[in-house]
Amino acid sequence: MKKGEFIEYITKQTGESRQNTDRFYKAFCKGIEEQLRNGDELCLTGIGTFRIKKRQARKGINPQTKERINIPAKNVVVFKPSQSLAGSINE
Repeated sequence: MKKGEFIEYITKQTGESRQNTDRFYKAFCKGIEEQLRNGDELCLTGIGTFRIKKRQARKGINPQTKERINIPAKNVVVFKPSQSLAGSINE
């Protein structure tokens, strides 16, 4: 499902206008981004937890040239689904 399809789904479920649903979606995404940018964890009950994990620098190999390269350290977003979400998917 893509963004437009997801917004359409929420619009049908809530009876809200597409414009209001789109605004809500953008605010929701911005809220997640701001929390993570501040280094905070975001726990959404029934969905899961978003958090930042620091990935260490490492050595790698360019698959095209076989040249050894250094991959710099960076922060990555990690999502851990809630038990209820994971359980409902596996039923």
